Amino acid sequence: MQKRQDVVVIGGGVAGITVAANLAQRGMGVALVERQSTLGGNATAVCCKAVGGECQLCGGCLLADGLATLDGLTNVQRLMETTVTQVKRVAGGFCVELAQPDAVTSVEAGAVILATGFDHVDAHTKGPYGYGILPAVTTGQEMERRLKEQGQGAYDHLNGQRVAFIQCVGSRDEHVGRGYCSQVCCRYALRLARLLKKRLPDVQISVFKMDIQTSGRDFGPTWDAITRDGMRFVAGLPAIIRRSTENPASVTFLYDDILAGQIVQEDFDLVVLSVGMQPRRDAGQMAELLGINRDAYGFFATRADEASTIVPGVFVAGSCAAPRSIAESVAHAQQAAEACYLYLQEKGS
Repeated sequence: MQKRQDVVVIGGGVAGITVAANLAQRGMGVALVERQSTLGGNATAVCCKAVGGECQLCGGCLLADGLATLDGLTNVQRLMETTVTQVKRVAGGFCVELAQPDAVTSVEAGAVILATGFDHVDAHTKGPYGYGILPAVTTGQEMERRLKEQGQGAYDHLNGQRVAFIQCVGSRDEHVGRGYCSQVCCRYALRLARLLKKRLPDVQISVFKMDIQTSGRDFGPTWDAITRDGMRFVAGLPAIIRRSTENPASVTFLYDDILAGQIVQEDFDLVVLSVGMQPRRDAGQMAELLGINRDAYGFFATRADEASTIVPGVFVAGSCAAPRSIAESVAHAQQAAEACYLYLQEKGS
């Protein structure tokens, strides 16, 4: 049995790190449970999108800031490569049973905060787009990871070539149970597009969309800059992508140009699929362990404060409750930490 903590935080992504640091700074003991061997979650693959030294406010640097804060705190117990197997109600709170590579253990706490994050939509499920078959088709996450690992010169070979970004891949699709907007796809795609365009002036960029989600106070400057960059926006999504007959390394789009009122065929050298966000595969199992509800799309349901659940003492933080950007996940984690802190103060934990 581990020593009793004030709070168990399940998930070591940017939201989990933020909420753990917030509560620890208030003097609370926190057990931070993470299934991987490192902290950071999905945010670890996000690259810096600064253009000529100008920050695009993508939030990628917030992870490093959160980790630096966490490193300075001694009252956060990190439980790495650890998964939750059972949660029991006990006097004064919860007993969380944990599986580790070489042991089974448990920790008691007055409250539990879920910060388990999200899964990216699997681009393979969009068969007509040819992901996994056509080498010229990639995803926004793969582009982010390559830029982070190889630097901003990773795509310099594209100068003078044609690049397409396809929006709403796996989002806003009621047929597959994802009728919601993932919120982040337009933002990351257009920041990536602007990064390419500024570095490679002769690259031809086309963005295929239903519409553009320009919400978020961090996106205004980027949108203003994009409108001056000469990018092409097409109101319509491709019906099919296939290998080009003229250049096997390229692909051919067949799409409905809605504004022009015609079916168009066009070749591109690189296609970037802006895949959306969805609840994690184990969200149902986690909800059952804790006795909480999920919303119509499978995210953890919250009360009016957007942080607490139907189970007193169980809270959620970040994108496990709804699609959120890194900055929005950090802000929501602060909100969840506040709700948890007030709860524990009221019950005298």
